[in-house]
Amino acid sequence: MPEVYKDGLGHALRATVLRPFTAVQRGAADRAGRYADAAALRAERDSLASFLVGQATLAAENRQLRQLLGFRERLTYSYVAAETTPTAGPGSAGTYRLSVGRGDGVQDGAPVITAEGLAGQVGQLGNESSTMLAWTHPDFAVSVMTVDGETYGVAEPLQSPSGGETMLGFSPVAFHTAPDTGTLIVTSGDGGVYPRGIPVGRVAASGKDPRGWQRIYYVRPLVSPAQLGHVLVLGPPVRAPSDQDLASAWGVRLTAPARADSAAPALSPDAATPAAPRTAPRTTTTTTRPAPRRPRPVDPTPELPGRPVFPGQPRVPEGLPAPSNPGGQGAARDTSRGA
Repeated sequence: MPEVYKDGLGHALRATVLRPFTAVQRGAADRAGRYADAAALRAERDSLASFLVGQATLAAENRQLRQLLGFRERLTYSYVAAETTPTAGPGSAGTYRLSVGRGDGVQDGAPVITAEGLAGQVGQLGNESSTMLAWTHPDFAVSVMTVDGETYGVAEPLQSPSGGETMLGFSPVAFHTAPDTGTLIVTSGDGGVYPRGIPVGRVAASGKDPRGWQRIYYVRPLVSPAQLGHVLVLGPPVRAPSDQDLASAWGVRLTAPARADSAAPALSPDAATPAAPRTAPRTTTTTTRPAPRRPRPVDPTPELPGRPVFPGQPRVPEGLPAPSNPGGQGAARDTSRGA
């Protein structure tokens, strides 16, 4: 068949006899294309959601690390950076696993802090890892005070008056002291466990002791347990005993002078050098020795006539003047012998 008639005949067949078949084929292709596009879009949507969730966690972790990097430059204490993981099981409420231990220089009972404030304390110490007791643990307790130094006490985990939130109960507080709501509470340094000046939380509410002779203030901690991922475990001070006050690292100004605490350990001026025990000052007495006397010259030959000759002096013939003699005894002997 000539090429001129092929195109026309094919178009006529597709438009008449083959039209139902082509319509079914086109519908099947469109249906498969629509289903394929929906599956691809669903897969892309799931991938994007997973990426966004991962990015949110990464962004929060990056923000926390940036805060720690900027904060640790202001610390005057040695520290060890660690990662925390919540522990599971009965009786593990308020405990976290730290990725550092005795081999990293961590000490038993060392304070654990973040860029916000106090997070907890090292509980059980191992060689490569350790356990942290967060402020939500029932055995946690810290000596605290207000920044003005008018109110001192102990903060322990306690249920809030509403009953739904765990806070720190600040007690015992006498009736004549009344911290305002929002007052910053910091560590007092009593007991020698926590350095003075670490922010703990702010006063949220007040209550009364069941015995009725003191007040209880509920403190909302600055560190949230849900945000515990990267922490710093404190060591000894690195410069001087005055570094015991850590309030300046958080930009807090304490108006109360430090109280003397007999339970606090002696601080070392250098973190790499252990603190030496105190010894009584040694008193030394200096004695001045008298200057040595010059020996008097003695005539070695008193039985011979003439001028005496002392050791170390040249012999002088008769008729010549005698040399100068220390002590003047030679001249005296010449005079006596001449006479």
